[in-house]
Amino acid sequence: MTNTPAVQRPGLAEHLKDKGAAMRDAARRRPSSADWEEEVSAVCVADDATGVRKVRVGEWSFLGDGGPDIGGFGLGPSSPELLCAVVSTCLTHTLLCIAALEDVPLDRAEVRVSARNNDARFFGIATDAPAVPYDLTATVDLRGDVPAQTLAALLAAADARCPMLQLVRSQHAVTLRRA
Repeated sequence: MTNTPAVQRPGLAEHLKDKGAAMRDAARRRPSSADWEEEVSAVCVADDATGVRKVRVGEWSFLGDGGPDIGGFGLGPSSPELLCAVVSTCLTHTLLCIAALEDVPLDRAEVRVSARNNDARFFGIATDAPAVPYDLTATVDLRGDVPAQTLAALLAAADARCPMLQLVRSQHAVTLRRA
């Protein structure tokens, strides 16, 4: 039996160096706010006997579904679960962007987002619970050979700058129109 050494891959701290360099280069190449304007979109289609929601975002696709109590098959995450996923990935990315630009060598960033949800209204059941997912809580675990006050400052900066946190904390109008 041969002892094969474990393959050493660069860690997150190394990625953050590359990310910071790429971000600084992009900022030099695109110095105006107008250079960053973009339209993003997603499309969701339900068109078969499962009622599963087929979501397409750019080149990626995934499924959304509910459990049996709401007529689904559990073939994908529910919309409230997807909301938690969106907030967790955005907050993680915001932390990484700030760490990259400020040369904070993180080894790991983990963001767990949870929420309470109550679908009673869909069933005509009276409830005092909010009609939207509520009590959203983001638990952040940052690891690296970094002083605690640096990690606290990084978390505070991400809290102030994360786009999806800002969105769920605000009230933005959504235009609903028929195709």
